[in-house]
Amino acid sequence: MKNKADVANYLEHILAASGKTNKDIAQEIGYESPNILSMLKNGDTKVPLARIPAIAKAAGTDPKVLLDLCLEAYHPELHQVLSDLAPSMLISRQELQLVRLVRRVLGAMRSGRAIA
Repeated sequence: MKNKADVANYLEHILAASGKTNKDIAQEIGYESPNILSMLKNGDTKVPLARIPAIAKAAGTDPKVLLDLCLEAYHPELHQVLSDLAPSMLISRQELQLVRLVRRVLGAMRSGRAIA
């Protein structure tokens, strides 16, 4: 099970990898002060779920990965429900591409068609 420290470590990694300053990132995600980024990266405050798309965009990462991590750490019961009922909501674009490829291969195998 993931926790707040896992979210903080992931945020620290993706934000550093973006190559942007904290001030630039803070402005991109709608904060006046970069102090909030320090609080997020230290685990002193939770990532606001509504800001996940903006944070992911600023960091150049998949928002579903960050959403999945935050839900598992902050709301484990909700994470479990969504994982059970709507797993595609929580998988990354790359994972979804793999699922689609596997489905295409399996469909071709079942029908005896060549895989295109």
